[in-house]
Amino acid sequence: MTALLPTISSDIKAEIRARTDIFKLVGEYVRLVPSGRTYKGLCPFHQEKTPSFYVIPHKQMFHCFGCGKGGDAFAFVMEAERLTFPEAVRLLARRIGIELPEYQDPEAAGKEKFFAILEAAAKFYAAQLYQAQTGAPARDYLKTRAIAWETARQFQLGFAPPQGDALTRRLAKDPDATVLLEKVGLIKPQPSGTGHYDAFRNRLMIPILDTHGRVIGFGGRVLTKGDEPKYLNSPESEIFNKRRVLFNFKEALPQIRRLNAAIVVEGFLDVISLVQSGIHHVVATLGTSITPDHLQLLSRNAQTLYLSYDADEAGQRATLRAVSMQRDTSLNARILSFPDPKDDPDSFVRREGPQKFLESLQASRDIYTFLVETRTRGLNRPLEVHVKESLVREFRDYIKAIESPIARSETIRTLARLLDLDVSLLESQFSQEKPRSPAPPADKPAPSAPPAPPAQRKREEWVLKHLLDHPDEFPRTRSLLSPADFTDPDLRKIFHLIRDTIERGEGPLQPADLLGALEEPSLASRLSGLIIALEEAPPEPFMECVKGMVMHRLKQESQDLQAQIQKAERAGNGLVVADLQRQQFDLRRKIDLLGRNV
Repeated sequence: MTALLPTISSDIKAEIRARTDIFKLVGEYVRLVPSGRTYKGLCPFHQEKTPSFYVIPHKQMFHCFGCGKGGDAFAFVMEAERLTFPEAVRLLARRIGIELPEYQDPEAAGKEKFFAILEAAAKFYAAQLYQAQTGAPARDYLKTRAIAWETARQFQLGFAPPQGDALTRRLAKDPDATVLLEKVGLIKPQPSGTGHYDAFRNRLMIPILDTHGRVIGFGGRVLTKGDEPKYLNSPESEIFNKRRVLFNFKEALPQIRRLNAAIVVEGFLDVISLVQSGIHHVVATLGTSITPDHLQLLSRNAQTLYLSYDADEAGQRATLRAVSMQRDTSLNARILSFPDPKDDPDSFVRREGPQKFLESLQASRDIYTFLVETRTRGLNRPLEVHVKESLVREFRDYIKAIESPIARSETIRTLARLLDLDVSLLESQFSQEKPRSPAPPADKPAPSAPPAPPAQRKREEWVLKHLLDHPDEFPRTRSLLSPADFTDPDLRKIFHLIRDTIERGEGPLQPADLLGALEEPSLASRLSGLIIALEEAPPEPFMECVKGMVMHRLKQESQDLQAQIQKAERAGNGLVVADLQRQQFDLRRKIDLLGRNV
C-alpha cells in the first residue's frame, strides 16, 4: 500500500526547508526591498498600503505584522497557493530537485487530474490549429491580426473545431475523463440526457496559465460574426478562480518587477499583440472586471498601474470600478487612452508601433484627473447649484484619498475649473471632516487576571529570542528557568518546545524548524513576529533577564502564600499557618539569594 506523506521523515522535511531559499521563494510573489538585516514588502495575504510583511533569509522565515501570518517556507506556500501541507512539501521538493518517497494524497491527486485533462485539451486544440483543413479558419484569422506563428506557439494558441463533439470524442473515453471534462467546463451534457457536446466550438483557443505555468482554463475568441459572446471563458473550477487570475501574469512578472509597472488591458489579443511588439509587462483581466485580488497581486509587485480598457460604456465602467478599488492599495494608477476612441492597444500598436505605445504611457492621465473629466463630461453648462453640490459631495472621499499634497492640490484646481468654483472654497470644503456617528457603547470585558508588567513581558520575549540565537547557553539556565517563569501562555508553550528540542539534541536549533513544529498557527505567528520584531533590537543582558523572570515568579508565589496564611489565620488553623510560613520563609530566602546575584 502506498505510504501517506506524514510518514516522510523529519530529516527530509528539514532538508527541504534548509535548501529552499525563502527570499527567492517569497520574491516570486512579493517585491522585496532591504530593511536592515531583513527584507520587507506588501503582504500577499491581505490588503495594505504600507509594507508590514518581513522576510529574514538567514533564518528562513517570514512574518506579517498586519495580518499576523508567519512561519517557514512550507507555511508561506500553503497560504500563498492555498495548498495542503502535503502539496506544499511536494511543490518545494520539486523546486529543489528532491525526490520524495512514493505517497498518496487524495486532494493533491484530484487537482493533478484537473491539470492533466486541461493539458491534454490544450494539446488537442493546438494540433487542430495546424491541421491543413480543420484549422484553416483560425490560421486565416491569426494572419488578419498579424499574429506570427512564433507568437502563436509562445501562447500555446489552438483551435476548437466547429463540430459539436470533436474534443468529446478525443478525450471523453471513460467515465472519469468525462466527469473531469465536464467539471472544467470543456464539455456539457446533451439536452436529451444522452452523451455530451463540446462547450467551445469554432473558436480560437487561448490557454490560461497559473503562476506555475499549468493550464487552468481557456479563453475562446469567436471567429465568425454572430457567434456571440465575443470571448467565452472557462467556468470556475477547483483550480480556476477568475477573481485571482490575470492572463499572462507568470510571463509578465519579471518585466513588471524590473520596470516597477504593469499594464492592464481588456482582451487576450491585446496582450498577445503587445508582447509580440516587445512590450512584456502587460496582463489582462478575464473579461472587463478587475477585482481587489487582482489589484493586490499587482500592488505587491509594482508601484505604477496603467489601465487601458475600451472606450465603450462597459470599458468605462470597468475603469471606474478599478479606480474606486485602487484607493485601497499602494498603486499609482494611471489611465491610458488613445486619440482615436475606437482604438484599443492591439489596433494602436499594430498601426503606430511599440514606441508610440510607450509614449502614450508617458502621456497617461492620473486617476483623479480622469475621474473629474469623465464625471463632468457632457454636463449642460452653466452647471446648476445642486449639480455642483452633488459633484463636490461625490468627490470628497476621492480627494481625501490622495496622499500626495501636490496631486491633491492639482486635482482640486482641475475640479474647480471644470465646476467654475473658487479653488479656496473647494479646498475648505474638502478639508472638513465628516461628522462621525457616536460609537455604540462597548460591552464590558469579562474580568481577567492582571497582565504581566511590560518589563516582565519584554524579559520573557528576549530570553526566548536569545535561546533561539544561542542554544548553547541553555545549560546555564537549566537549573534556574522553568516554564512557570513565563507569565504569557503562548511564550510558555514556545519555551517548552525550545527546551524539548534542545534536550533531544537533534542538531542545530533553527527558528524555521521550530516554526514548522508548532501545530497551532497562532503560536507560529507569535514566534515569527517576536523574532522579526527583535531582530534589529539592541541586546539585553541575558542572565539578568532570566533572573528577573524568576524573581517575578518567586515574589508572586510569596504574595499568594501570604494570602493563604491570612485565610488560614482567620479560620484558626494553626498547623496550616505554620506550614505555609515555612514555605514562605524558604521562598524569601531564595529571593534574597537571587537578589544578591542579580
